[in-house]
Amino acid sequence: MGIPVGDDEYVDKIIIDVCARKFLLRSSKGTSRKVECETTEQFMDVLEVITNQADPDLIEYTDLAIVDS
Repeated sequence: MGIPVGDDEYVDKIIIDVCARKFLLRSSKGTSRKVECETTEQFMDVLEVITNQADPDLIEYTDLAIVDS
């Protein structure tokens, strides 16, 4: 079971996009919420909370964007 966010709703998946400094939270009811960080420090603070509090099975990372020059 995920992280409770309401009366019978849970966070089922947390998708982390390191390059874009974004988090996508998906709930058991199919809703999504995007968290966009403006600074690297803000991103690292949110990442620390997630990695310390959330079940590792809920966390998924997006693929890194690699651009050939």
